[in-house]
Amino acid sequence: MASPANTRTIAIFGATGQTGRVVVRQLSAQAESNALQLQIYVRTKAKLVDLFPDIDTKSHVRIFEGALTDVEVVRNTLAGAQIIVCTLGENKNLPGVRVQRDGADSIVAALKDHKAQQEGWEKPHIFYLSSSTYNARFAAARPPLVHWLIETAFSHPYADLVKAQTKLVEYSSLLSITLIQPPVLIEEDGTGHEISTEFVRLAVSYEDLGSGFVEMILEDQYQELPAVGVSSKLGDRPMRYAPEIFRRIFWGLLAQIKSVVFEGGDKVREQS
Repeated sequence: MASPANTRTIAIFGATGQTGRVVVRQLSAQAESNALQLQIYVRTKAKLVDLFPDIDTKSHVRIFEGALTDVEVVRNTLAGAQIIVCTLGENKNLPGVRVQRDGADSIVAALKDHKAQQEGWEKPHIFYLSSSTYNARFAAARPPLVHWLIETAFSHPYADLVKAQTKLVEYSSLLSITLIQPPVLIEEDGTGHEISTEFVRLAVSYEDLGSGFVEMILEDQYQELPAVGVSSKLGDRPMRYAPEIFRRIFWGLLAQIKSVVFEGGDKVREQS
């Protein structure tokens, strides 16, 4: 076993999501060879154990359970961490979603406590799941109408994302950050991942996105990059992905219309 002096401690948020579970699986498999300690935050431990039945018996894993707004739980998750992985997020266009803001608020509050209480404290680096929609270079490659449709169809989770990542970027005294900005996320087998600051392809599988996270976690040079894209090597297959993309856009736009109509109706009733 690695001694505490040369162990890399990694705090993980979003471990039971589609991307996070890939990260947990791959890091756990490499924990001994790379001297890794995983500190995993979950809202429900049972869900994590369902995914990884023996994970709570692993010597390189500590699990912290509680509400995302519970700063003490988040503070314990972050204790001693050199790297933070955050894959929190919501795929559906749900009004009022704030899982990423809650996560960012708690992470900032917890790191403030660690900095105030620990002499010689060193700020960690966070690899944060963002979106290619908010990378000017990546978004410029899209037709303007498609970009507008995507932004509108996912306006609520995007609003949550923007507020969360803006807060984390502002607190550079507490952490350094690399935004991971993938294209459309697809459920399929991995075909190999590509990491680039210049472009993203049309899509990336959760498997390839998780593998990209793991490569960046284990290779220190990626911490110098403020933002990167991760794509599947076979991610440019429009005939394969277009039906799923437009299905999501349709349902996202429908949710947006419903939220506007109902919100407008509520305001009218409040004024009457």
